[in-house]
Amino acid sequence: MTDSQALATRIAARIVGPILLLAGAVVIARMDDIVLIVPGILSDGPLAFVTGMFTLICGVTLFVFHHHWKGLPAIVISLLAVTTIIRGVLLMFAPSIIAGLAHAAITGAGPALIIAGLIALLIGAWLTFVGWFAKPTAAV
Repeated sequence: MTDSQALATRIAARIVGPILLLAGAVVIARMDDIVLIVPGILSDGPLAFVTGMFTLICGVTLFVFHHHWKGLPAIVISLLAVTTIIRGVLLMFAPSIIAGLAHAAITGAGPALIIAGLIALLIGAWLTFVGWFAKPTAAV
């Protein structure tokens, strides 16, 4: 990884890490509200479309800025960019797929949201550490 790629990974981790950390914490802390909010957003066609558009913009922006695949932090950030792009496209073109997945997570398995929140929180904490506190590694 070049110095510029390592810097891009650190900057992306500084942005994505705290967002994921907070999103995971919100899902865990406000699970009762999340189970009402998500279906409300997905049942409103125009709102789901606009949400998909902004999600797509965020994913494409992250991928354009960071599409490196060497080193675990870089891979995680690039995978998050790709999954965000896919989520945005699905929200715009096939919101019923996202609604079905959300419905299954909300009603099917009670701990699914808590597990998802914990995963987001842990990945966010790790990326926050990588971006803000870990010593920069030398370019290979």
